[in-house]
Amino acid sequence: MSAHEPAMMGKDQIVDTLNDLIRIVEDSHEAYRQAAEALEDEDLKALFNDLAAQRGAIVREVQRLVAEQGGAPDMGGTVMGGAHRFFLELKTNVLGHDREAILAEVQRGEGECVRAYEEALAKELPLPITAVAVQHLDRIRADRDRMTLLRGGAAA
Repeated sequence: MSAHEPAMMGKDQIVDTLNDLIRIVEDSHEAYRQAAEALEDEDLKALFNDLAAQRGAIVREVQRLVAEQGGAPDMGGTVMGGAHRFFLELKTNVLGHDREAILAEVQRGEGECVRAYEEALAKELPLPITAVAVQHLDRIRADRDRMTLLRGGAAA
């Protein structure tokens, strides 16, 4: 380790950071799952079921990382903040079957996930955890960009 490398975070800080990610990704997982159940558009239903499954896998992977740090992984989402608003707005739009509004809200919710991951990656996480988080962030960004493209198609 060179003198220029920053000190690593303590295990409690690492666990707290990872649990923050679990909460927001679990919100995303639940929102996609419930949206898929309520949607009538078969293409969005299939896409959201796939994204729900992907988010569930991300949650399980981050829970595993927490356990490897000796922490207790969170098992649920948030009950406040941007992710909760995302879920409520998405539910409202799904019930109204407004495809454009649904896609806009999913895009915004994915932006919340991106922001949370960027904040986590700004910290001094151990390299193996950083590598996993970067993979998750790339996936979430790609999904957010996919919503942007779908919105362009829906708006056309």
